[in-house]
Amino acid sequence: MKKIILVLFISIILLTGCTDQKLVKQKEKYVSYIQKLKTKNNSTKELPFKIETRYDKLTNNEIRYQVIIDDVKEDIYNIEAIVIHNKQTNDVFPTIGIFDEKQDLLKNKKPSGIILVGYIDYQQDIKDFKCKLKVLIKYETKDEKIHEVYYVTKK
Repeated sequence: MKKIILVLFISIILLTGCTDQKLVKQKEKYVSYIQKLKTKNNSTKELPFKIETRYDKLTNNEIRYQVIIDDVKEDIYNIEAIVIHNKQTNDVFPTIGIFDEKQDLLKNKKPSGIILVGYIDYQQDIKDFKCKLKVLIKYETKDEKIHEVYYVTKK
């Protein structure tokens, strides 16, 4: 898995010819978050929001997975998030706030939520599908404290 991710990043760099320092830092953060998630086996006990996962079988032999973060208990700012799974894939993992703008989730603002979506090749029946998702969410609170929490599914 590490080799696939490394090859993917090297390919992206070679294809774009980009030496932009910002992009290099974003890629380093992405890889470091993946490495950190690989070591996590348990969810953070108390999360300041609700997390829901969904799986849908698509007609083209793929499973679409969604991680929905919403229903915040307090305002949270500058959210970065990434989802990884334990299946073989050539795709990048879904993120928010790493390669794009960071997001805020505000308690009284509706609609308010983040959906991270990814795809996994799978040709069998969805009821036989088992996949362990791991989510890292990094955010700030009103008092400017930075928090890092984890969500790990049971499958």
